[in-house]
Amino acid sequence: MNMFVMFQSLSPAIIAAIVLSSLFFYLLSKRKHNNRLPPSPPSLPIIGHLHHLGPLIHQSFHRLSTRYGPLIHLRLGSVPCVVASTPDLARDFLKTNELAFSSRKHSLAIDHITYGVAFAFAPYGPYWKFVKKLSTVELLGNQNLSHFLPIRTHEIHELLRTIMEKSKRKEVVNLTEEFLKLTNNVICQMMMSIRCSGTNNEADEAKNLVREVTTIFGEFNVSDFIWFCKNIDLQGFKKRYEDTHRRYDALLEKIISEREEKRRREGKGEDNKGKDFLDMLLDVLEEGKAEIKITRDHIKALILDFFTAATDTTAISIEWTLVELINNPHVLEKARTEIDQVIGNKRCHCPRI
Repeated sequence: MNMFVMFQSLSPAIIAAIVLSSLFFYLLSKRKHNNRLPPSPPSLPIIGHLHHLGPLIHQSFHRLSTRYGPLIHLRLGSVPCVVASTPDLARDFLKTNELAFSSRKHSLAIDHITYGVAFAFAPYGPYWKFVKKLSTVELLGNQNLSHFLPIRTHEIHELLRTIMEKSKRKEVVNLTEEFLKLTNNVICQMMMSIRCSGTNNEADEAKNLVREVTTIFGEFNVSDFIWFCKNIDLQGFKKRYEDTHRRYDALLEKIISEREEKRRREGKGEDNKGKDFLDMLLDVLEEGKAEIKITRDHIKALILDFFTAATDTTAISIEWTLVELINNPHVLEKARTEIDQVIGNKRCHCPRI
């Protein structure tokens, strides 16, 4: 009450002086804080620097870097970020100071679809270390990779057969689709012993869901960048990712339940020889002796992590390798010569490459 009376006794001039002084010191402190940030282009209220970004975002970053330098501070709505535009700066972020920048920004869709426990977006810590060790030692260990070698060989032969048959019929071959099919089939069989291409309805649904999830993860959602839109679904985005999550959860729950029933009937085996990743994760879940306790949600999220991380990146890497070979005929000729020298041009079986 005394404070209220005190403010009542102040003249409008004094109140205005207090407000202006407070505003001045606020702006001064903000300016000092911003001085520690890299250069930044002009921004707009609410949207920040979003108006500087076009459909081809790498070209937008390049255009900004030619004007403001290789290290730029941008505000994407209410989300601050720093863009590094040279290999040396990228190396500083991703290698020299790897631990300081090892975490990734989450989105509403990512958190919901991955049960909030995505390995790909987990901070560097006990859970991240545990899953990495499990993946490299068990799933990607020499013994397991040797076990899955016939699967990889078969899928490569299927790819070559498909390309050859379509070329004989003079059909257009969409290499991107064929590479995605190849990687999907290999990853799917290593993860759950299911082939993603075929007549299996579960396999087709899994393939379609992975595509939907990859698309959703890469789309721009206003609610992730404009703070007061967080609980407003302006684009109908929330409805889409909730539906995708519901279908994915139902599919994985069915696959996991069927695998658990099979393990009860036939036993789970004494070692990891011949096991897929789902079996290994169920072993960890049932034993409960690992340094990190996992749940069914962790298993579902990890399977999705591997699918989304491995399929597109591998297929795109193969595709761009072919593009570079086509754009550099001398390199293509050198590769062809080396292959001909080692195995000749009359054999299909190539154990030495």
